[in-house]
Amino acid sequence: MGKVDLGKKKFEFDALETLYRNFIAPTFEIIIDGTNIVKQSIAVSTVNVNMRADATADSFTFSVVNAYDVVKREFQWVDTYLAVGKYVEIKMGYTDKLQTLLYGLITEVSYDYPNTGVPTLKVSGLDISFLMMKGKIWHSYQKMAYSKIVGIISKKYLPNIVMDATEKVHDNVSKFDMSDYHFIKWMAEESNRDFFVLGNTLYFREPLKEKVPVTTLTFGKNLKSYNTTMNLSAQVTEVIVRGYDIDKREVVEAKSGSVDILGGNSKTGKDVMKALPSGENMKEYIYTAMDNVADAKKKADAVMNQRSMELVSGSGTSIGLPELQAGRYLELAGLGSKLNQVMYIKSVSHTINNSGYACSFMVGGNAI
Repeated sequence: MGKVDLGKKKFEFDALETLYRNFIAPTFEIIIDGTNIVKQSIAVSTVNVNMRADATADSFTFSVVNAYDVVKREFQWVDTYLAVGKYVEIKMGYTDKLQTLLYGLITEVSYDYPNTGVPTLKVSGLDISFLMMKGKIWHSYQKMAYSKIVGIISKKYLPNIVMDATEKVHDNVSKFDMSDYHFIKWMAEESNRDFFVLGNTLYFREPLKEKVPVTTLTFGKNLKSYNTTMNLSAQVTEVIVRGYDIDKREVVEAKSGSVDILGGNSKTGKDVMKALPSGENMKEYIYTAMDNVADAKKKADAVMNQRSMELVSGSGTSIGLPELQAGRYLELAGLGSKLNQVMYIKSVSHTINNSGYACSFMVGGNAI
């Protein structure tokens, strides 16, 4: 239960069209306490799932239009299926082909008594990472790599983890005034790892590693709308990380290397900045407690790649596809050679309502 498959396979759009029977009959399931509440005469008008690949919990909302008993003047199901704290699994798709998009908890129930019409309920919630964000208990880990620590913490909340191990063993790593979630986020930033939760799986992986796009969306066909921006404001020519080796009493310094380019374009923000007047001086310095060049170099490369991914941003809408998931890649077409690129999916919103099933998404890239 709650397994979301962040696959590595590319789907041809025609194959998806066949799989989902021409996208004719959008449908969803909301499973609470092992029961699909849609089959319990609970009328849900709109379902929305927001998936993100950053340090933000995935979220969901759905509206129940028949929860109010006009005779008893009471809301039904609020102490059973629709109670805060209940675990929820949400699936979306077409006809009998559905995929799990979110596994989490109900964190909020809103009661709406309108001026006219029948009162309704709005149910909202967050994925399991919500639990990881609570509490700031101090803890210390000795003689462990970051990935080992992440594995220990993850087991408290989630049954699955996708991990790219880190090599360095640290004498002592302490968690001060941070939740488990933000502690892992800090370790991810220190070791150049992507960190996010999807379904019942925690991801702690090397960035820009699995670049296979989930599918191709073409403007004028299945990409309904798209807009993009190229912005130099966060770009630098180099990231320099400095620390200090106490034993050797000397400064430790490392510089970022080349940018790992995504897509077919070749000019990064670093390249553009270098070509500007005084471009070589547009460097970012980071001062840390790191005491060796290897760690400083990883930090420098990580920050450089993070900055580079802010060069290109885009947002679009398409027909609803369960395969569109934050943390994967998407190929765009029909936009001209400059913009027909593979992009990283930063976030996706899946919505099913009276108008059908649609997706809106945000993507990022690092080359123009």
